[in-house]
Amino acid sequence: MARAVALAAALAVTLLAVSGTGGAPAQTPKRGGTVVYAMGSDIFQCLSPVNARCFMPLFFDIVLEPAFTLTPDNRYRPRLVSGAEVTPKAPFTITYHIRPEARWSDGVPVTAQDFEFTHTAIVRHRPSELQGAHAHVRSVRAAGAKTVSVVLRSRFAGWRTLFSFTGARVLPRHALRGQNLEEIWSDGIEDPRTGAPIGSGPFLLQRWERGTQMTFVRNRNYWGRHTAYLDRVALWFCRGCRGLSPDEVAAALRQGDVDMALTADPAVSELRRVPGTRILALPLLAVDHLALRLGPGGHPKLRDKRVRRALAYGIDRAQIARVIFGELDPNYAASDNVIFPNSSHSYRPNWDVYRHRPERARRLLEEAGCRRGPDRFYECDGQRLSLRFWAPAGATHRARALELVQRHLRRLGVDVSLGFAPAPTLFNEIIPSGAFDGALFLFFDVDQSGDDIYGCGGSRNYTGYCQRLVTRDLDQSERILDAERRAVVLNRADAQLARDVPVIPLYAPSHVIAFRSAVRNVAARTPAHELWNAENWWLDR
Repeated sequence: MARAVALAAALAVTLLAVSGTGGAPAQTPKRGGTVVYAMGSDIFQCLSPVNARCFMPLFFDIVLEPAFTLTPDNRYRPRLVSGAEVTPKAPFTITYHIRPEARWSDGVPVTAQDFEFTHTAIVRHRPSELQGAHAHVRSVRAAGAKTVSVVLRSRFAGWRTLFSFTGARVLPRHALRGQNLEEIWSDGIEDPRTGAPIGSGPFLLQRWERGTQMTFVRNRNYWGRHTAYLDRVALWFCRGCRGLSPDEVAAALRQGDVDMALTADPAVSELRRVPGTRILALPLLAVDHLALRLGPGGHPKLRDKRVRRALAYGIDRAQIARVIFGELDPNYAASDNVIFPNSSHSYRPNWDVYRHRPERARRLLEEAGCRRGPDRFYECDGQRLSLRFWAPAGATHRARALELVQRHLRRLGVDVSLGFAPAPTLFNEIIPSGAFDGALFLFFDVDQSGDDIYGCGGSRNYTGYCQRLVTRDLDQSERILDAERRAVVLNRADAQLARDVPVIPLYAPSHVIAFRSAVRNVAARTPAHELWNAENWWLDR
């Protein structure tokens, strides 16, 4: 879970697209130049998707094209393939059609044998628990030079993540066949036979200076609509840091050290004072929520649904979103869904009944047998309603959010104390043990399944919540191949969660990207990565 949360914090994503012309007639992009992009720390040991100790970040889609990419509203769109058909009855078969023009940077066509080779490599070399989407696959075979037949073991709703995102990117068989796949790509993505960079995307990884910088250069043989306008993109990593503060980003932009930079802190007032700088909000594909411990270890009264609903009415979620993200966007909204983020086309405001209604909250507490004591705090069944809420130490916006939650609930009459622990301690010890009343964090789940989070006995179900109808819907959603039908079932589960309140959704956390106005056609989106449209960037200098 710690890795999932860290990954979620590392992924910068958004709904907004900014034109470099501000409403003026479109300019013809210019070619050439380098953009330097400052990020957090370099956490990568190696880059092979086959080696279990390696980690290939999502932004490497600019080097190795995914089969499917995600649109701003979380719809899957074919990228390396022109489309795919799914057989709805057993044997459940996906037929991929690779784009005829798709080719590797050395001119060799991308073929069905590359898909077959990639799946075989994952199954042979990665432990079963790390095979991800490929564990659901029975076989992959070439049905033609540009046609791939994938047979699933059973219905698998996340089939679009195969060869994309959590599934391994498609590998170049002609370059890697016969190589030791557990030793490749320790320092780059290259053809082991020649040492030359290789890829299917608009950029190639030219150089990796560990802990300091990655340099990507234009793939001059890119098969897409156009080759990249920039000559190169250089990712600059800060040594010994988890991320950059807004002040550090502002200083780097003022000094001319970087052209773009990422910060996880939405306090952007200092960034707005940097001349010639633009800002994008980057909402994550996740929801910061307050998980309530219904099982052993939590306050006994949290097992009463009326008390949990009272807490939801007692927290002013709209104010929390405004206070934390108001500098970034004065209309930043709270989240009213714990499965789909606000940006998703499948989002439905199933939790919108929980507006700030303190009187309604007090009535529910009294219905649950709670009465105010002399100090104005509630006592329930002879026990003070004292709750201990936790959040990760060092997460500035979560600390602010939890302090506001405490203020709202203490005003209501619920005694709340706060605890902050290092992420490894919180996510590996405190939360899994159940020794908490509430915890503020997020789950990163690119496919929004939620079955292991809210289903009975789920591996990440830390609340102890168990509801038969919700578990049934979540289980069913894992076997629905049609995205629209699946969204209906997941929203039905979310509506039941809203009635039961094992968690309280707060907001989709947002990172920030700041960049010089000379960098044109910058756009970012939910939920992929910072560089998703880097081939369209150009410099107006």
